[in-house]
Amino acid sequence: MSDFTLAGTVLTRDLHAASGKLVAARGEIIDLAKLKEIGSRAGKQDKQRPLHETPLADAVLEAFDAAPLNHFVLDPDARAKVADALVDIRFPDGVWDELELLRSEDPLRHQHAMWTSVVSARLFRAALGEAPGLSRLIGGALVHDIGMRHASPRLRSKRDHLTRAEAMALEDHPLLGALLLANACGDSPAVHFALLHHSRSGFGYPRVEGRPPLRGLDLISVASAFAAMVAPRPYRLQPFDARGAADQLCDEAAAGHFDARAVRLLIHCLRGAKGGLKEIRLPKRQTGFRPERNHHGIELRQGA
Repeated sequence: MSDFTLAGTVLTRDLHAASGKLVAARGEIIDLAKLKEIGSRAGKQDKQRPLHETPLADAVLEAFDAAPLNHFVLDPDARAKVADALVDIRFPDGVWDELELLRSEDPLRHQHAMWTSVVSARLFRAALGEAPGLSRLIGGALVHDIGMRHASPRLRSKRDHLTRAEAMALEDHPLLGALLLANACGDSPAVHFALLHHSRSGFGYPRVEGRPPLRGLDLISVASAFAAMVAPRPYRLQPFDARGAADQLCDEAAAGHFDARAVRLLIHCLRGAKGGLKEIRLPKRQTGFRPERNHHGIELRQGA
């Protein structure tokens, strides 16, 4: 974390882990130094359980059968590679407890965790094969949005655009997620992904100075955005289809919000990942379905 800086944020409420333990108190200033301090308190995590030994294994199987993800796991070989990557994910019980609580409190966000992990596993396997440490990166994808459990339920389920004040209230969730994960498993890729998955090359939040040297962040940001777009959400009548989500990601990559190589890799995997990535040709016309009624984000008013 030393190659970039993060402005300190004052917590507006106490933050408790799923176990009830106080992680950080209201009024504390949270910055990179505080995250490191909390992570160092976690100590060495010897007891870690693999995903297949937790109740969440069933949720992964449900994600495999979700129609919007069919393109990634339809091929038996691809399905086996994704399954092998996911089965190796290991976390201490504190992290699994967070996901279990998320499942009971916010099934939609829990589904997002599962779908993002499946998409990320497909992308990482296509890009890196069986590289050492892959399960730690994909595990980070699984828990990247865990901080949303502490966001306002009213804002999570709002059907209309957010006000600027409401949007700012939601912008705390990456930091909250990073705190929870640092408390449970120390310094790990999961902490970094939770903190930075909305940073969008400086266009998102939280604002950081310097480029985090974090392997895999670009892939997880794209996987998370895709998984959100193809899923039901309160603020739109219908989800994007896979082609429409890819079209949207291409537009946002062109604007600099996502890494263009990561978007190309996702499209490559949607097409079965046949041949080399350099051979992929993007369509000249965007013909995917994008919902007309989409109240995602802040409403843009004329003259604002």
